[in-house]
Amino acid sequence: MILQRNEGMNASTVSQGNPQTAPSRFDRKFIEDHQLVERYLESKLPFKGARDLENWCREHPEYLSELKLAERASTSLKLLEASGQSLDLSEPKPPWWKTTYVLIGLSVVAFLSLVAFWALLGKFVLLRGVLEDTRTLMNQGSLVQPATSGEVRVAPDRVPGIDRARVVVNRSAPQLLDLHIDLGYTNKLMEFRMFVDKKDQGRALVLNNLLKDSNGELRMTLNSTGLAAGIYSARIEALPNRGSPIPIGWLILEVR
Repeated sequence: MILQRNEGMNASTVSQGNPQTAPSRFDRKFIEDHQLVERYLESKLPFKGARDLENWCREHPEYLSELKLAERASTSLKLLEASGQSLDLSEPKPPWWKTTYVLIGLSVVAFLSLVAFWALLGKFVLLRGVLEDTRTLMNQGSLVQPATSGEVRVAPDRVPGIDRARVVVNRSAPQLLDLHIDLGYTNKLMEFRMFVDKKDQGRALVLNNLLKDSNGELRMTLNSTGLAAGIYSARIEALPNRGSPIPIGWLILEVR
């Protein structure tokens, strides 16, 4: 009984010390039962299954030798040649979007886009500077502090189109002009207004509620830098107490 117990213990010890190893997933029987080689040749294996088969064949090259794949491939090529069907063994052409020409084209487009972007950015900065200068000019005005003063007297034309009455202003030399317009011929009319239009452009100035002094003159002070260079026509209208305005004088203002 002691011997039998010892033998039982020895058998148990051996079975516990040397457990049977689990069979590998890939072996000859597994490959043949599932026809992995045939499915691989027909490109029907999933990616992982194909990689596992390749790795197993790399460790067991003798299995492929036993299958005689090289001879079968050579025979298949001969059959294809005999039937007039040549097998193209060259590498497959990559799709058009993977070619070098597409890469070069995209690089050129990217470069041109970058150049256009910098050109537009430079133009934007330039226009922004011009806008800031314009805003500054609007806020500060275009007037320049006059260094001298002067006096000009003129008798306006009583009929339009004569263009004899003319006042010349030199804009390059800032000057404060005291303009005297003789309206003594208007008798008892006291209130006037003046329209100033720039030639070939439009209305530049409207002066309302002008009153002549005791000498029968309209007096106004003009900064020579207040108007842009050009030819201006001025029309003076009398504003009677009743009735419509009456045009009574015309003169030319030439700003150089």
